[in-house]
Amino acid sequence: MLKILLFSFILCCSLIAKDHTVLLENENSFFFYKEGREYKGLYPKIFQDISNRRNINLIVKELDTNLILDMEKGKDILIMDLIETVERRKKYYFIPTFFYLKANMYFLNAEYIDVTNFYKKRVGVIKGTYIDKEFSEKYEFLNSEIIDIETREKGIQMLKSGAIDGFVADNQYGFIDTLSKIELNRIPTMVTTLAVPKSEKKLYEDLKKYFENISPNSLKDMISESRREFYKDKFKNKYESLKNREINVVFPGEKSNYPLYYSEDGEEKGITAEYLSDVADILGLKLNRIVYAESKDWEDNHITAAATIETSVEKGDNYTNPYYTLTPVVFNRKEDGFITNLIEARKERFAVVDNSYYMDYLRKNLKEENFVYVKDMDEAIEKIRKNEADYSIADYKTLINKLYNSGYDQELKIAGILDKKYNLAMVIRKDEEELFEALKEISASFLNENMTKNIYWLKNNYEVTDYKRLVAVSLGLFLISLILMYRAKKGLLEKKKYQELMMSLVSSLEAVNQFNDFETGNHIKRLNMYSELLANKLGCSKKFCEEIGSVASLHDVGKIGIDRSVLKKPGKLTEEEFEVIKAHPEIGYEIIKKSGVSVMAENIARYHHEKWNGKGYPKGLKGEDIPLEARIVSIVDVYDALRQKRVYKEGFSHEKSIEIIKKESGESFDPELVRLFLENELKFERLFNSNN
Repeated sequence: MLKILLFSFILCCSLIAKDHTVLLENENSFFFYKEGREYKGLYPKIFQDISNRRNINLIVKELDTNLILDMEKGKDILIMDLIETVERRKKYYFIPTFFYLKANMYFLNAEYIDVTNFYKKRVGVIKGTYIDKEFSEKYEFLNSEIIDIETREKGIQMLKSGAIDGFVADNQYGFIDTLSKIELNRIPTMVTTLAVPKSEKKLYEDLKKYFENISPNSLKDMISESRREFYKDKFKNKYESLKNREINVVFPGEKSNYPLYYSEDGEEKGITAEYLSDVADILGLKLNRIVYAESKDWEDNHITAAATIETSVEKGDNYTNPYYTLTPVVFNRKEDGFITNLIEARKERFAVVDNSYYMDYLRKNLKEENFVYVKDMDEAIEKIRKNEADYSIADYKTLINKLYNSGYDQELKIAGILDKKYNLAMVIRKDEEELFEALKEISASFLNENMTKNIYWLKNNYEVTDYKRLVAVSLGLFLISLILMYRAKKGLLEKKKYQELMMSLVSSLEAVNQFNDFETGNHIKRLNMYSELLANKLGCSKKFCEEIGSVASLHDVGKIGIDRSVLKKPGKLTEEEFEVIKAHPEIGYEIIKKSGVSVMAENIARYHHEKWNGKGYPKGLKGEDIPLEARIVSIVDVYDALRQKRVYKEGFSHEKSIEIIKKESGESFDPELVRLFLENELKFERLFNSNN
């Protein structure tokens, strides 16, 4: 009886969940803020959801200096959005969460187009952040005058006063003011993290599973709910005069423009529709959708949805921060030619939707007689198919989806990639100052493209059921991009233009791979960063480092030609299946060779599975007969493959992966490269954790 009572007591104790403190920094944003005595925002909602689903008691507290000191002393405290360091990694596990942290240079001067514009300029940096050190090291060549700024908001004030020419910050939070920006690509992309004490391994594993498995729809709902709650608390009666007003919103004429706006089962969906739904709820507005019919619609109504900032600036309108970025491509019939710039098409007919995002750009390069006006993209496709127009323009993501769903991927192709992207914003009529101020504040919280778990684009399958065919469509567009790269290299002297097209090519490859395998997209991004880092440590030339940092991601392009059932097979491959896999380097080599991208890209695709001892494939090259770029990619590719969790295996720890690579020195890998890799192993671990 005593044993039974003792067992019951132990069981009851085990069922009482331990309280765990989670520290959050009060940014006074919809992520986390304090209303009276209550903590509110997205992060408290997430931790409450974890408590409900996993029986873990997570108590949220506001971070302060004393609590950070407690954490550094090793007390069992969790902390959100903590940047990893070598010392902290000894005491804490780090779980990647939801947001990419990309370093940007923010500025007001519209004439600045490149980071070199900041040579010997005054640049504001928030001291003590991870970006502070990275910017000083990676952009030392700018010889900038570094000026301390206390906060991002202080940086904006100093920009407006002329005290600085630009400031460096990450993109986790938006700005009320619309700023120009340039991505600082030399600074590694980070991911927001949750730090968990190493004394709490079971807790770490439970939380890691939660963040890995949370559905995009659940996350989207929590973000929307948090945004609405935050701005209602913040505004209180500030915009009382807007309540119950009827506001007319002009939408472009396209009926379906996934993922921006489209109808599904009679319901309006997409980023634009959800943006406006949140605005209506926050401000108590009734929004009437007006579909664009003629030019006066833009002037007669209150808000223009999905308008470009470029257009708005020229007209002097009031526009919010951007909420989506378009990548425009030119498309035509498959049997027709290609173009590398619009000047080549001055005698051709363009099917265009009047007042669409690209019209101002087209009018700068073409004449009115070039235009065949249509009401939407569907009609533009019909005009091309029937040879009533020669070209049209669409957003890259939208075009993939449209060609797949219409079944026209066998008839149409990408014929050119434009040399710029377009930021979409809401434009508010000039006499609606109060409405503009409200939307300007709310738009700072729309960070759709900063999400690691992309809540709007992850499914890639509006109306899609046949994934094999979707991959085929994407592959066709990717191969066209390869051809365009070849033409651009032959016909254009401008280095910047070539580099932009190279990035479009890599983006196309990522899109193809992500349709087939979501994790591959992250893998190829990491490969570029790993390869450039190792080349730098070897002391390679700047040109070599930059090129390998751009084309290493093409190493496995040949896998597109391998049957998915073999690629994704759980368990050990048969000899015949392994022979099928071994064909991918030659397939990739042939694709890249025909495109004319570069000899380095060809070598990486063909030789990255060769081994230092000569026992690799496909050619059995040995030692320094293997091109250096392939030897570099070989090591980092294996490291990343070991770390990744796949359908057929669990991911290895960093330590286990390093041990395997060390054992293969002089066997699979160049010993000198292994030595450099091991000397810098923590940098590679950081890149994996930050981009996983």
